Amino acid sequence: MKNELEILNNKLLGQFISRFSLGDTWELFIGEYCLSAHTIQFEDEGKITEFLEENYDGFIHAVDKEDIAKSTIMAANLRKTIVEILLDNNKNITIDFENGSTMNILTNSDIVDWQWCINKSGKDPYRDNEIACFWAGEIKIKE
Repeated sequence: MKNELEILNNKLLGQFISRFSLGDTWELFIGEYCLSAHTIQFEDEGKITEFLEENYDGFIHAVDKEDIAKSTIMAANLRKTIVEILLDNNKNITIDFENGSTMNILTNSDIVDWQWCINKSGKDPYRDNEIACFWAGEIKIKE
């Protein structure tokens, strides 16, 4: 796991998210790399969702309500330096930003055949990857 964390640190630590996109997956553009993930999580999502439910009538008609709060927090983290990266045994990534925000990239998506990947092209990990997690606890590193 030390080698895996070293790779993540070499690619992402000290960098920042310059832009992101959301569809079926999240694409985070960090330095010269794209980090693609199926599931991300922020601690404060519930607060934002609650606020929108109470104050924004259009929220009730949104299809993927959980992504609205995530997108809001992601936008707040744009251009904030990544100050720490952690990797647990399930290969969940924890990214801490200089503003005190923490993003978790999770490996618990059960209806997909990959969890997250980092490459320069932004393509899915079967087409291109430098480091990728296909299943919880399993990372593939491009040799």
